[in-house]
Amino acid sequence: MTSHPETSPVVVSPADRLWQELLDGRDQRQATDTLADIAAFMSFLAMGDVAGHGEDPGGRRSWKDIESLPDTDLVAELPPAVNAYVSDHRMPGGTAFRDGLRPGRVGFWRSLAAMDAADMHQRVFEELHSRYVDWSETRVPMTSVELAAIVFSLISPMNEGGILDPACGTGNLLFSLVKKMGMGAVRAGQEADPALARIAAYRLDWNGGPSTPIAVGDSLRDDHYHDWRGGHAGSSLVLCDPPTGPGDWGYKELIGDARWEFGCPPNDEPAFAWLQHCYAHLRPGGTAIVVMPEDAASRHSCRDLREAMLRAGALREIIALPPLLGGGRATGVHLWILDRPSAGRLDVDGEVIDQVGPAWSVHMTDATRFGREQLRRIQDGWWSHFRDEPDSSTLVPVTDLLSGDIDLTPSRHVRPSTDTATALHRTLEDLTPLAESLPGLLPRDLVPLASTGSMPVISVAKLERAAEVHVFLNFELPRIEVNGLRPGDVLISAADPMERPVVVTETGDDPTADRHLLRCEPGNLDPHFLAAFLHSQAVAGLVSFRYDVRQAHVPRIPLAEQRRYGAAFRDLATFAATTRRAASLSDEVTRLAAIGLASVLELPSGPQTPHN
Repeated sequence: MTSHPETSPVVVSPADRLWQELLDGRDQRQATDTLADIAAFMSFLAMGDVAGHGEDPGGRRSWKDIESLPDTDLVAELPPAVNAYVSDHRMPGGTAFRDGLRPGRVGFWRSLAAMDAADMHQRVFEELHSRYVDWSETRVPMTSVELAAIVFSLISPMNEGGILDPACGTGNLLFSLVKKMGMGAVRAGQEADPALARIAAYRLDWNGGPSTPIAVGDSLRDDHYHDWRGGHAGSSLVLCDPPTGPGDWGYKELIGDARWEFGCPPNDEPAFAWLQHCYAHLRPGGTAIVVMPEDAASRHSCRDLREAMLRAGALREIIALPPLLGGGRATGVHLWILDRPSAGRLDVDGEVIDQVGPAWSVHMTDATRFGREQLRRIQDGWWSHFRDEPDSSTLVPVTDLLSGDIDLTPSRHVRPSTDTATALHRTLEDLTPLAESLPGLLPRDLVPLASTGSMPVISVAKLERAAEVHVFLNFELPRIEVNGLRPGDVLISAADPMERPVVVTETGDDPTADRHLLRCEPGNLDPHFLAAFLHSQAVAGLVSFRYDVRQAHVPRIPLAEQRRYGAAFRDLATFAATTRRAASLSDEVTRLAAIGLASVLELPSGPQTPHN
């Protein structure tokens, strides 16, 4: 670095402190309601910023009118002021501060107001939201950032038409779409939990896209977008990661509902109720992408529904994803992609456009063994990538699927392109030189920094203020143009703290939504050095990059010394990549060998006599 900003000790981030205060003995329901209250309060603060000092145009009091009140008075004044804003602006979620405001909690809300004054409110809210999703995902599965990024990669840019998520949760799927939306495209959502609906509405209101209405209610029983069903008033795109766990989804009330085009779902199969709800909202030529439990492809109770869907030519693709993308689910999930067939329409020149014929083949993809890096490489070229990925994807005629239990599990239909013996031989040929190269790749000239004595450090936040690095957090990237990746950009996983940062070596597409981007100022900060020390802190558990990379620290040393550490990191990265590849090939060798051994068995039929 040519100039050295002031060093700083490691400190607890504002979001860390606020998160602990937000929990403060609360259970999940109370924490959810508090996060929704924060969304209402943040919107209320923005009203004051727009209106200036004094009452807003509706005659309501702003934060600037009451912030100087003593805590005892603010306890009485803040809830009605926020609720007046909520009512006037028709913000979903009902009454804020339903349990009132205790004097001992006033400091928490003043701290949030200070974040707003420092223009940190959006970043802090997203950090709190990410912590909430992580904390609650074992209780209530939610759409993960990684899954939203995969869905985003499947969608083509949309210049017009409606985009609907009928079970939007906190809005992750709709949130990810901004860069794919033209001026004529509109988003809308519905959520049964009022608090989650308010959180989604707040997040979607400031992320750079058009205003997004979020309705409150159970979409199956109380569809607020009934007018969006079918015909040319329907949606161009429906996205949904629905609640498919045990519970009453409305079976008794909804028998004979017009949405059940493929048959009434059984009482214990809510996934097929949601799937058909999404399909019912499509206009001709529209597409639905629905997250489904993996057993929906094979359960006997839904065989007739799957058959009707295939015979209608509605099912276009099924993609089996790894369990790590399930957002708290114990098993993997599938993406089911349906199109509503369309005869098309005439454009101004009399040409037929938007014609979508029935799908008489289903594209099956088995990505269950893919890691994050393989999934990330998809980006916008999802299918072109998978067609090049050996033994992962195939096109199956509908006539081949209409037999037996009509099992649509992709792994049952993706067949190896070569015989097992040939595949095993090729894999061993790839593995052997990799395994032999590992000892020579292991870095041996690594001097721990701690051995050189006390070393001054500087936070990434101060490096950013000094313009040494530019930080783009993952939640900002859907709405901020970074004009593609550049050599030297550092990509940090927001999902897996153990994942090694990537230093970009060539120009490419924008980063996916599950990564932070750090762009170093050339000649001042070595990107490999930055990546090395960010990774070391994540591995040591000193910082979580899911929320904000700015709280991390790096040593303050000259550029030449940075490059020495950067070179060591590159050696480690090469070694790690080689070992991962070797491990993957070892697993494949084991799998192919097991298949080969099983193929020589001629299993007898009928009951067997046990050996004595």
